[in-house]
Amino acid sequence: MSFSDSHCHLDSYTPERLLEVIGQAEAKQVDIMLSVGMSLESSEEVISLARSHERILAAVGIHPWNAVSPDEDVRRRLAALARREGVVAISEIGLDYARNPGTREVQKELLRYELSLALETGLPVNIHCREAHEDMMAIIRNEIGSGLKGNVHGFSGDRTALKDWLDLGFYVSVGRSLLRDDVESLPDAVRAISLDRLLTETDASGRGTGSPVDVIVVAEKLASIRGETAEQLGTAATDNLKRLLSIK
Repeated sequence: MSFSDSHCHLDSYTPERLLEVIGQAEAKQVDIMLSVGMSLESSEEVISLARSHERILAAVGIHPWNAVSPDEDVRRRLAALARREGVVAISEIGLDYARNPGTREVQKELLRYELSLALETGLPVNIHCREAHEDMMAIIRNEIGSGLKGNVHGFSGDRTALKDWLDLGFYVSVGRSLLRDDVESLPDAVRAISLDRLLTETDASGRGTGSPVDVIVVAEKLASIRGETAEQLGTAATDNLKRLLSIK
């Protein structure tokens, strides 16, 4: 039995709190925590964490909230980070028109570069998408024939949106949105995710939004909706994450 958090922000914890979080994860068999970058600077930090803690893996990228035009300097720095030892994915990348609608074109330009970097390095992508589904599908479908692989993070859509992601061959990561009562279509959608395409996450950070051990609550809720045990679901999600990240 094992559990895994496919998306969290461990660089935002204080050193003392991080040690507590890691201890909780170890005690509850949360074996993998993928800590994702939000900027060039935080990507550096998650690489450092991954080198210091066995259960933490690093993903590098620039979040759409922090979108900048991928000029020569940004490309050089991000490409160098992606090739650092211990980096297993490009994340957190994507589109967010809900928070920063005025930067749509910059977000799309940056995303296209980060997808090209993923293809160049062979790393999977971990995708953030809010109120930008159609543009996201158009961009990724243009790249998918090139061998792009990845997952959508924090899925909270309906079966129609789910089918779009599954048709791309992507994994679908479900987090704490499932625990809310206002995401009415999500319980129905998660029943349609094949067990070999399902990931679990918390999106936890040091800003008061829980810790990776909360992924067990997500697994329990998913299992109750789908008619599985939390242990079965957690182990399958961990195996899926290992396969996506090409780790043992």
